[in-house]
Amino acid sequence: MNATSSRSLQRSDFHLRMRTAELAFITAVIFGCVFKILHWPGASALIISGGWLLAAFYFPFGFRTLSAPKPSDQIQWMSLLGGATLCLTLSALVAFLQRWPHSRTLLFCGAIGCAVTFSANLYLRYKRPRLDIYFTGLLIRSLVLGLLAIILWDVFAGKPR
Repeated sequence: MNATSSRSLQRSDFHLRMRTAELAFITAVIFGCVFKILHWPGASALIISGGWLLAAFYFPFGFRTLSAPKPSDQIQWMSLLGGATLCLTLSALVAFLQRWPHSRTLLFCGAIGCAVTFSANLYLRYKRPRLDIYFTGLLIRSLVLGLLAIILWDVFAGKPR
C-alpha cells in the first residue's frame, strides 16, 4: 500500500467517525423528544446534551463530515459560516424545546442565518460544480434546520405554549 492510498484510507476512516458521531448526537435528540412527548424522566438531559453536543460539533467540525475531493477543496469561510449558523439554529431549537426565554428570537436569527448560508451555498454550488457533493451536504443541513426554525417561529411567535 502506498502513502497516497494510506492517507486516503485514514481520511475516509476519519470521515466515517465524524458521520457516526453526528448521527449519535441526532439520535440522542430524537430520543429526548420522544421521552418528552411521553413525559418520561431524562428527556431534558437527552435533549440538552444531544442538542448542544451536536451544536458544538457542527461549529468546529461540521465541515469534516462533508465530502470533498480533497480537504483543501473545501471553502473554509463557507464551512465556518455553515457551522456557525447550524450551531446557532440547533442552540435555538434546544432552547425552544426547553421553553427557555428568548428562544423565539434565537429561532428567527437561526432561520435567517440558514437562509444566508443556503443562498451562498446555492450560488457557489453552480459556480464550482466540482464541489457539488460538498455543497449539497451544507445545503441539506441548512435547509432542514432553517425550515424547522422558521416553522416553529411562525407557528408559536407571540402565542403562549
